[in-house]
Amino acid sequence: MLLFNTPNSQQTGQWIEFKAYAYSSPQETHVQKTHDFTVAAPIPDANTNESRHSTYSNENITRLDQEPVIKNSGLPPSWRDINKSCSSSFKCIANFSTGWDDNKSIQISTTNTSSDIFSNIVGEEVPVRSNERYELFTHLMHNNWSSQSHVKLQGFNETSKHWYQIDKCPSSTNESLDWNEYKCIITIEPNVTKVRAVLNAGWSSQAGREAVAWFDSIYMIKFRPIVTDPNLKAEVVYQGLDGPISMQFLGPDDFLVIENKGTVQRVTNGKQLSQALVSLDVAENQGLLGIAVQKTSDRNQTGIINAHTYVFLYYTANEKESNTTQGKDSVSNRLYRYDLVDNKLVNPKKLLELPAEYDHNGGPILIGPDKHSVYISIGDLENQSYKVNAHKALNNKTGMQPDGSGGILRVTFNGKPVNGGLLGNTYPLNLYYAYGIRECFGMDFDPITSTLWDTENGANWGDEINLVNEGFNGGWNKVQGIWRNVGDNIPTSSDIAYNQSDLVSFNDKGKYRPPEFTWNHTVGPTGLKFLSTDKLGKQYENDMLVAEVDNGRIYHFKLNNNRNALLLNGSITDKLANSDKELDDVIFAKGFGLITDLKLGYDGYLYVVVYNEGKIYRISPIF
Repeated sequence: MLLFNTPNSQQTGQWIEFKAYAYSSPQETHVQKTHDFTVAAPIPDANTNESRHSTYSNENITRLDQEPVIKNSGLPPSWRDINKSCSSSFKCIANFSTGWDDNKSIQISTTNTSSDIFSNIVGEEVPVRSNERYELFTHLMHNNWSSQSHVKLQGFNETSKHWYQIDKCPSSTNESLDWNEYKCIITIEPNVTKVRAVLNAGWSSQAGREAVAWFDSIYMIKFRPIVTDPNLKAEVVYQGLDGPISMQFLGPDDFLVIENKGTVQRVTNGKQLSQALVSLDVAENQGLLGIAVQKTSDRNQTGIINAHTYVFLYYTANEKESNTTQGKDSVSNRLYRYDLVDNKLVNPKKLLELPAEYDHNGGPILIGPDKHSVYISIGDLENQSYKVNAHKALNNKTGMQPDGSGGILRVTFNGKPVNGGLLGNTYPLNLYYAYGIRECFGMDFDPITSTLWDTENGANWGDEINLVNEGFNGGWNKVQGIWRNVGDNIPTSSDIAYNQSDLVSFNDKGKYRPPEFTWNHTVGPTGLKFLSTDKLGKQYENDMLVAEVDNGRIYHFKLNNNRNALLLNGSITDKLANSDKELDDVIFAKGFGLITDLKLGYDGYLYVVVYNEGKIYRISPIF
């Protein structure tokens, strides 16, 4: 059955919980069947004219196809054999002896051994809206000889009028003699107006043997924000933004938001100004990446005190000065300081111009605890061929001198090194506060110790939370997470490498420190924020929250008494999340879209920036 959620349904029901285990794909979860799992609503009577679009449970799920009702029949009418596969290479029947949640499924078998032929059975078309996020559930079982069977989700592009593949779920699977559930996170791309499932039974791994795959219960659940604490709520405070990346508060109910396309918007008392404060010429694919705000004052020669609101912007510019020789041609990463005057950003002062690339240009910027310095994270500058220029700050002992990438840089409000620089006195080495960093999207200072913490994205493995002291070496690109760099492979216990003898230390001024927490399979951590108030509850005061994009979650971590490590319990006391299930106890909120930033407002509540939805949420108490 193909299921889909509808947000306005009032029907209720109950889902039975089941165990989840991390699967091989970074956005895919594999679940073993528990035999007491049941669908939470009755199936409509097939002999009535009632619509097949039936709603299930309090998760607002709608069934869109029709289960087999006639024994020994072929495909149910909701599935179409557009390539006539069932009359050539495959046999397609309704099975009434096995299924995921009942004894009904679709059985597709073949003796074909050619790896380029799939069954391609197409399901019903389902209307969707661009930028919505869903969790796609599929359920499959295979016999000994079935190879590479999967469910493909296709989207219809309204502009091109063509169907194309959005994802495969599972990405690939072979023998599985019991039913298994697979979960994949789906984001609906622009111009896609409808989707459909495709049953792709694969081939036989052995000549003369019949490969059999069974399919059942294919559905999507729309993301809906939920806070796990029943005393807190999540609500939209502003929407209609175009790809928001980050925000900064100017005062109560008054904040700036940067949009990836290069604009800075101001929202006051729930209303956006009619004109952007600035519109930058940014490079496609990267754009405007970070914002920080600092109010300050100075005294002029006549003794008059002048107040300033400095706005710092970090972006990938669609131009490049001739003296910046590294990185991609015609683009550069720039840090500018502006004055906010009469709802305009004026008096631009360029503090940094550094090489840029197609990806991994970094993002967040942060005002230092001294209120006179700016911290900026820049990634390892990955090009379109997924290659990086591995210089010494990326732990290549024989590489070129650092170019300003692969680390966290620190400069004064005028773009100068702070205290002459730690690692060396030549530019840009004298700007590095930390190095050996692949790509960081979140950082914040501990409100008690003023110590910097960050999040770091791995490849398909090794996402991190780090305590970042001055001179911190994150290990990249020799080490990621707790493993040596294994490229696109999945690391094993034999790849564990807490200390690598070939890391660059810059004459022992840099120190490698392993992560305080690591995800085995990537979740894409982004915003990191300390809750420096008790407005969400005394139990959260000074704790750390970390957002991620793959599942739309926010995690909650307490720190130990010395505040130099996370206070972890249960199966994650080893500082490692081996499976999705191990994260259950640290989930603070879930069901958001692509979270790109977390901020505290003047009211002490948490604000959540969601890129794909163009929304800002607020998490606050239920009074």
